[in-house]
Amino acid sequence: MRIIDTHNHIWHCKGEHFSWITEDLATIRRDFLIEDLLAVLDEHRVAGGMLVQAVPTLAESEWLLVMAEQTDKINGVIGWADITKGQAVTADLRRLMGKSNRLKGIRYMSQGLPSGHLVTPEFVEGVRCVGEQGLVYELLATAQQLDDVDRLIAACPDVVFVIEHMAKPAIRAGEMEPWRSKLRQIAQHHSNVFCKLSGMTTEADYQRWSGLDQAYQETEPYIAAVFSAFGEDRVMFGSDWPVSLLALPYAGVLALCQRYLQDNPALSADKLFHLVAENVYSLK
Repeated sequence: MRIIDTHNHIWHCKGEHFSWITEDLATIRRDFLIEDLLAVLDEHRVAGGMLVQAVPTLAESEWLLVMAEQTDKINGVIGWADITKGQAVTADLRRLMGKSNRLKGIRYMSQGLPSGHLVTPEFVEGVRCVGEQGLVYELLATAQQLDDVDRLIAACPDVVFVIEHMAKPAIRAGEMEPWRSKLRQIAQHHSNVFCKLSGMTTEADYQRWSGLDQAYQETEPYIAAVFSAFGEDRVMFGSDWPVSLLALPYAGVLALCQRYLQDNPALSADKLFHLVAENVYSLK
C-alpha cells in the first residue's frame, strides 16, 4: 500500500514563536528535524511526506523548502505567508515559490483567532492571491470558526481549500453538533474543498486510553462524519507528526485509519492514503 502523509512538522524548538508548546505539551518540547521525520517514514514504509509550517515566518517556510529539496521523500511543503496583507502577499508567495517548486500550499494560523478575521476584505483578497499563484489554501481553523470558513470559501470559488484536522471537533467532550452539520454543509456547497483526516487523536481524551481499541472507539464516529460529509474522493490522510506523539505513536495513528478502512471495505485505501493527495497537490 502506497502512503503519502500530508501533514508532518519539523522544527527547532526555540524562540518566542514556539510559545504554543506549553507545559502540557512537554513530550514535544525538543527539536524534530528532517532526519527524525525520514526515519519515521522509512520505519513505517510511508512513501512520502509533506512538511507543514509550524512558525508564522517566511524564514521558516524557506527553511522547510530547503529541507524538501534535499530528499525525494518530501513531496511538498505547506508554507506560511501573512494573508492579512491582501494583494501585497503576492510578493511573498512568489518569493517562496522562487525557492522551490515543492511549495504546494499556504496556511495562516487562524486557530485561536477571532472568527471574524477570516472574512475581512484583506484576508479574502490574500486567500484569492494564494489561488492565483496555483497554490492550495489550508485552513487551520476550529469547529467554532466554521461559519466564517464557509463564508471565506464562498468568496473564493477559484481557490482549492483543504480543511486541516477535520476542523478540530470537540472529541474530548463527545460533541458532534453543530460541527458535523456545518462540515457537511461546507462539503455540499463547495466542491473545491477537501479534508484531512488528521489531528483527531490530540483532540480526544487520550490520557484515559489504555490501548488502541479505546482510541478507535472514541475517534471512529468523527472519522465516519468526515467521510459522510466529503466522500472518499475528498478525504486524505495526515499524521500530524510529531504533535500526534502526545496521544499515540506514529503506528497508532496509522492503525486508526487502517482499522476504519477494514470496517468499511467499500472505501478505497488508495484514495485515502495517496490518490486524493496526489490530485490536490499535483504530486505527479
